[in-house]
Amino acid sequence: MTDYSLTVISHGPELSKQSQSEFESFLSGLKISPYSSKTLSPRAVDYSVSLESPEIVRDAIRESATTYDAIIQPLSQRKSKKLFIFDMDSTLIYQEVIELIAAYADIEDKVAEITERAMNGEIDFTESLQQRVLLLKGIDSTSIWEELKHKIQITNGARELCAVLAKLGVVMGVCSGGFIPLAEYVKDQLGLQYAYANQLGTDANNVLDGTTHGPIVNGDKKAELLLEIAAKHGIDPRDAVAVGDGANDLGMMAVAGFGVAWNAKPKVQKLAPCCLNTKSLRDILYIMGYSDDEIEQLQW
Repeated sequence: MTDYSLTVISHGPELSKQSQSEFESFLSGLKISPYSSKTLSPRAVDYSVSLESPEIVRDAIRESATTYDAIIQPLSQRKSKKLFIFDMDSTLIYQEVIELIAAYADIEDKVAEITERAMNGEIDFTESLQQRVLLLKGIDSTSIWEELKHKIQITNGARELCAVLAKLGVVMGVCSGGFIPLAEYVKDQLGLQYAYANQLGTDANNVLDGTTHGPIVNGDKKAELLLEIAAKHGIDPRDAVAVGDGANDLGMMAVAGFGVAWNAKPKVQKLAPCCLNTKSLRDILYIMGYSDDEIEQLQW
């Protein structure tokens, strides 16, 4: 038997007494008796449990939970996290940048369809990127990146999460299947140390030529970069966390000690170590065991 934390986080403004009671009854039905509990916020409660088969419990919870997420992880590892690698599109920001670019040529619907299939794991990401980038051929990119900086929206809670992680001395980076100008912008906005993404090709007049330059940041590359950054800082990959929403994020979740599927596609929800389907990335701090009071202290 190993000790685990089981963190219950409501999708709404609070975890109702009824939901909490139903969850505790659910645990009882699985013959699980928490030996302690702690209220982290009106929305989150932490239980300490001893388990032999956490995967069975995790899968059972995912099948039954509809108004909250329940995250299981070894109790000894939750506050040892030293590296966070984030996806960008639909994770650190709400939009898919390639679709914003496609809007300049009124082809966002065509690009969005390919994006959706790639994020669901229906087609290879590298192939999907090539198809979508080719559709962008002919768009004048002279002012696109500056214009898009005003259009993208940082995900709710991302700034607070990254500020606290920085206070804790955590190394942070973004590894994106999107594009480097905006990945660098998001890195600077959130105080991250690293940004990796794709580079669109242009002709002499800054018109997109339908190609990319350099290595493609696909699922395999994201996993490789996570391990590379960890090694550079002497961090055990078991102390790393990968956060993303698409099938191309599963690779980096697999090599990290922990992975968070953020409002993710169905395939990712099924395969990721944990799922968080709330409205704020700041809720990741509950997963790490921090209460509202502790979070507030760390922010100042």
